[in-house]
Formats: sequence, C-alpha cells, structure tokens
Amino acid sequence: MLVGLQGSGKTTTSGKLANLLRKQGKNPILVACDVYRPAAIKQLQVVGKQLNIPVFANENSKDVVHIAKQAISTAISKLNDVIILDTAGRLHIDEQLMDELKNLKANIKPHEILLVVDSMTGQDAVNVAEKFKDAIRH
Repeated sequence: MLVGLQGSGKTTTSGKLANLLRKQGKNPILVACDVYRPAAIKQLQVVGKQLNIPVFANENSKDVVHIAKQAISTAISKLNDVIILDTAGRLHIDEQLMDELKNLKANIKPHEILLVVDSMTGQDAVNVAEKFKDAIRH
C-alpha cells in the first residue's frame, strides 16, 4: 500500500515498483484506490498500459476497502502474486482521509505500507512520516 501527500508521486512509484517486481519474477497488479483526484484512475491505467502491467479499477465505487477486496479476488483468480494499492494523496492533518487509511489497513492488512515523499519535502519528510505512522499505527 502506497501512501503520501498529494502530488508526491505515488502513482508513478506504483508503476515503477510493479515493473521492478516483475523483473524479479513476480506477477504484480496495480489497484486504483485514489477515488478523489480527477483522472487518477486513468493515470494509473496509462502507467499500467505503458508497462504492460494489469490495473484493477472500479470507477463506480468510492469505497476503497471494497475496491481493494475486489482487487484481491481478481488478483487471486488471475494468479497475481503482488498487489500494489495506489491510494489517494492526503494531508496528514486531514482526519477523514487518514481514517480511510486506517480502515484500509485494518481490513486489508497489507504486508507493507510505503510512504512516498517528494524530494522537495526536505527535512519535513521526517514530520510527515511520523504523522502517517501515528495515524495508521493501530
């Protein structure tokens, strides 16, 4: 599960990570869990198409837990062994969106949660990382 601030490069990183894992013999699938940003799903689909990596999206739902659960079922049926959730960017002070991450973590139980930060974040990256860690710890 990739998390981070808006515009930090989560979608691009999702694609790069999927491509790297495929080169290591894995069979990844990208999952569009950014249901807020206009064209976010389309962006992930374009990245997936460019890399020839499947993308799961449900444009009729705003429930990211539901979308992730559907994606897991799809991944199992298509023998994908790595599921990469591309979540919506959010400010660490946005309680509603941070609760969404907590809910996603609690229901999906991802093996890894990766914080994606832009290099321009600088020293504030430590503060951002702490806020995300505190928000989704439980």
